[in-house]
Amino acid sequence: MTILQCYAPTNDSSEEKKDAFYELLQQEIDKTQKHDIKIIMGDMNAKVGSSNIHYERAMGKHGCGNMNENGERLAELYTTNNYVIGGTIFPHRNIHKLTWCSPNQRDKNQIDHIMINGVWKRSLLDVKVKRGADVGRDHHLVKADIKLKLRANGKNTRSWKQFDIEKLKESNVRKEYTTLIRNRFRILENLNDEDDTVTIDDKWGKISEIFTKSAEESIGFKQKQKYKDWITPRTWDNIIIRRDTKKKLNEAKSQRLKERYQLEYSQIHRNVNRMVRNDKRAHMNSLAEKAEEAANKGEQVNLHKITKIICGKNTASSNIPVKDKLGNLLTSKK
Repeated sequence: MTILQCYAPTNDSSEEKKDAFYELLQQEIDKTQKHDIKIIMGDMNAKVGSSNIHYERAMGKHGCGNMNENGERLAELYTTNNYVIGGTIFPHRNIHKLTWCSPNQRDKNQIDHIMINGVWKRSLLDVKVKRGADVGRDHHLVKADIKLKLRANGKNTRSWKQFDIEKLKESNVRKEYTTLIRNRFRILENLNDEDDTVTIDDKWGKISEIFTKSAEESIGFKQKQKYKDWITPRTWDNIIIRRDTKKKLNEAKSQRLKERYQLEYSQIHRNVNRMVRNDKRAHMNSLAEKAEEAANKGEQVNLHKITKIICGKNTASSNIPVKDKLGNLLTSKK
């Protein structure tokens, strides 16, 4: 699957900017493999409307409003390249199709789109706007459901679990673990003395079972960490308040209430952003202190783990090839 994320010029932009954007988009489309599932999505700043006359291959009849100049450019591009504008082929209420709302809550348009190449049109099951998503913008979240039938590769029924060995640093846990292992080994020694037919494989199986059961009872497995667990409860409370305000804004009927809730939402959103930045800064400072403490104690494993968290899991490789201005690979130190 190849995904192209776009941010197109507005309808009031100059013709040169529009031409440059659509030429660049065409170049990117030409670069992708023909057999790929190709998705083009983003803020296209294009109103395609509800009429698909002359553009039957590129869109359906379930768009919103009237087509503007950017919409014509978009429809022509996708007709030429055999793409389908997903938001126009599924019947929904307008509130589930309009993707952008002006700050004054008066102007609403369908300008964010998700498109798929025509070969995979049947894999696109639905495109719908999720107004309740708390994204802190004047654009709404657009969601597409895609179902693919892939070749069966067998089911991996093995589930890997890791013991939380960090708990062994606690004296009471370490003592309990040692006691369990010692008691079980004594029972194993008595059984081995009584039975002379025990093989090496049998002994190894018993030893492995002793360590595993003792670790399960005393140490336990690592728990999956919560996403962004560094956010404090106070910040989460404000995020919930912001989400409730967003819901009130969507459900408000009168223009006066919409403007009032919009003002409240903007203020709460700024507060949430400030609190999240403070939480992130405090979390990073705490990690830096732990890394310094681990370095002083010579705990290289912990130092490596903390450094990896601070730098991010996908750190850039130091072996990236260097090229000159003409694109030739540089191999010598000079």
